[in-house]
Amino acid sequence: MSTPTTNPFELPGEWLKCALHTHSTESDGTLAPRHLVQSYAEAGFDVVAITDHWRRTVVPSTDRLITIPSAELGFDLKYPGYPRQSGEFLVYGISDLPDDPGGNRDNWMFNAEENWEARTFASLSAAMQWSEAHGAVSYVAHPYWNELSIDDLLESEGFAGIEVFNGSAEVENGRGDSSTWWDVLLRNGRRTFGIATDDQHYPLFELGLAWTMLHVVERTPEAVIEALRTGQAYFSHGPSIFDIALDGDAVEVTCSPARSVILHMEQECGVSVSVGANGRRMGQILATDDAGLITRVRLEPDQASPKYRRVSVIDKYGKRAWSNPL
Repeated sequence: MSTPTTNPFELPGEWLKCALHTHSTESDGTLAPRHLVQSYAEAGFDVVAITDHWRRTVVPSTDRLITIPSAELGFDLKYPGYPRQSGEFLVYGISDLPDDPGGNRDNWMFNAEENWEARTFASLSAAMQWSEAHGAVSYVAHPYWNELSIDDLLESEGFAGIEVFNGSAEVENGRGDSSTWWDVLLRNGRRTFGIATDDQHYPLFELGLAWTMLHVVERTPEAVIEALRTGQAYFSHGPSIFDIALDGDAVEVTCSPARSVILHMEQECGVSVSVGANGRRMGQILATDDAGLITRVRLEPDQASPKYRRVSVIDKYGKRAWSNPL
């Protein structure tokens, strides 16, 4: 389990736009690895992790774009909801993959036509022990899309975070936003970080649907892995967060134009500031754009010492950006 870190908005360094869940023709994607990397570079990304299913796809970094050796792997569930159900996780910074991860072979699958493969570790905790032993960092993939039992996550250790938003799952069947799982973990004292991804298989429809902004001290693969390990990030499928400043229990947020900014806390706690029809202000709007949308806000909760705090920014189209726990 990850530990609290310093507010990345207060640190020197730079922000990198990252695609952390992508697939190439080495598994079930439709772009060859080098063409996939080129497409993300042309789209303005700084980092790409090719997370092919049970494949370690390696493309060298370039002067423009950093590549991270990664994969999407599987694990058996303690509480499956249907036959042959398993979970998946994204692992970053790996040097090899196990041929036999030790899981239930009834959950292993291979689709020759789609070049898609699934093997499993015996549990999420076993998978995380393997990841840690290899110096890698892992995030549980699309809990909502997989319909993971929250107990599978609460009873497991070692993952840095979860994939809070998956663009492909959102456009496929409306199961892209796993923030409910995230809040339950945080409410239970789990310092869990988040990422947003496009889970790109078909670039015409999915490339750039969502991304993670990592704050790094230098443009190197090692710095990217460390930022993932320590949660130095915010993530989005639309808005930008420019600054978050803490002032006691109050939080000030500077962002791209937004209709709402929310400070999430446990249970029924938390506050928001909104504009427009039925706008509610549980705080102060400090700045707006010419259209009256929020660009800077101060959120002032009534509750002191909450179990966790995180920020969401919602733009006029309903798209969100999320901070990691503050």
